[in-house]
Amino acid sequence: MTHEQAKRAGQLLGVHWTTVYRLRKRFLPNPVSSSLVRKKPGSRAGTRALPADDVIDDVLSEWLPRQLELAHPTLDVQLEIEARCAAQGLQAPSRSTIVRRFKAHRDVHSELLAADPASQVAPGSFVATRPLELVQIDHTQADVFVVDRFTRRTVGRPWLSLAIDLATRCVVGFFVGMERPHAGTVALLVSRVVLPKADWLRHLGVELSWPMHGIPAALHLDNAAEFHSRALRLGCAEYGIELQYRPVGRPHFGGHIERLNRTLMQRVKGLPGATGNSPKGRKERKPEAKASLTLQEFERWLAHEIGERYHQSKHRGLFGATPAATWDALSKVSPPRHLPSGVDAAVRLLTHFMPLILRTVQGDGLTIFHIRYWHPVFAVWREQRRKVRVRYHPEDLSRIYASADGKNYVEALYSDLRRPPISLWEQRAAVKALRAQGNPRLSEALVFMAIERQRAIVERARRETRHARADSAKARPRQRPATRTPPPPAPGMAVDYSKTVDPFPVEMW
Repeated sequence: MTHEQAKRAGQLLGVHWTTVYRLRKRFLPNPVSSSLVRKKPGSRAGTRALPADDVIDDVLSEWLPRQLELAHPTLDVQLEIEARCAAQGLQAPSRSTIVRRFKAHRDVHSELLAADPASQVAPGSFVATRPLELVQIDHTQADVFVVDRFTRRTVGRPWLSLAIDLATRCVVGFFVGMERPHAGTVALLVSRVVLPKADWLRHLGVELSWPMHGIPAALHLDNAAEFHSRALRLGCAEYGIELQYRPVGRPHFGGHIERLNRTLMQRVKGLPGATGNSPKGRKERKPEAKASLTLQEFERWLAHEIGERYHQSKHRGLFGATPAATWDALSKVSPPRHLPSGVDAAVRLLTHFMPLILRTVQGDGLTIFHIRYWHPVFAVWREQRRKVRVRYHPEDLSRIYASADGKNYVEALYSDLRRPPISLWEQRAAVKALRAQGNPRLSEALVFMAIERQRAIVERARRETRHARADSAKARPRQRPATRTPPPPAPGMAVDYSKTVDPFPVEMW
């Protein structure tokens, strides 16, 4: 970093240029935003100078950029901040404070736009010249039915979540699931974008090259609820990922990801159980009866389709180059940011993007999804009456991660360690079944009993399917191999009847 760059950074950050060097020295060993947090003299840890600081930051950084036209920007910002403060029970800041913060935000934003060549591009266009400079994410329901892995009965159409890198048109991650996308889906998708894909491909049983991964500079999203979750905003702030949202009612702003969805759905048409793009004539075709792929097999098919076909095909938006070749070329010039190597960095990343809920510690620990969790530090937090941030992995509820300060997390396990690991989807199915039976009160024991019954049904169906296939193979008549009649023996030669193909009928004694 040169002296001129440090002075420029100090002007943008409002600090002296020597402070920029100190912050840089602290940031490089641990490249997350929390390493830059400084404790103000005389202030207690966890306190803010203004209770509504979070509200002001959200309005200026998230709400204001999405407003296309404002007659009185300062007044509209003030009214929005006052309305949010009233909804959260906070004291609204004074008008002079809002005006001062609004002007500071506007000045910094205008300076950054003036220095950015991409700001001169026509509205609605996107320019990305580096890998992972801008990543678009969207969800779609696949135009194909899948079947259960054991019973082979049709279970519905899966949801497909995709992430595409605009500079190279590479698919940097995807996730397939049967539930409608939510905050947990986004967390798993972002982790696949950032982390290397070798372990995931090995788990799928797929052998192919997929080197596209790293920390994106910005995520471009629509206005779905799961993209406005607290977990996503906090995780992106921790790793310096900017969130950009499409203007409401402007679908062409997400043209790249929409085009990728159409390309993959065209390829899906050749699969058994494909529904087609239009519902016209779907009842006559009966795609449910032709479905053959399980969810895992469909995910494996997608991995081959994207990694071996799409990445290696010429792309019109890249002037005839392939996405894989474009990634290799641009990543040598501008390498994307990566996490430090090691398991701890991957666990910390997933923890920061996991779904987040707030809970209060009770006498018997933390209760989430009708399941009790315990850790010795809960007793201290109980005495201090502290609100606890809890993060959980949707695919494994056997452990949660809790934090009282939002930075340091502890791993808490089941209070009853005899309980088996379950997923959030199993828990929801069990709760739905119990409520359908009319149970007035749900408990941890009832939920796990319902899950055990469901797993027993699946295991029994798997055994019966295996036995039915074995019985079918036994009942199939065996075909005797074609034989030829041996030549007649030469005159005077003894005949060995034990080697003849069709022996003479004899009576067994």
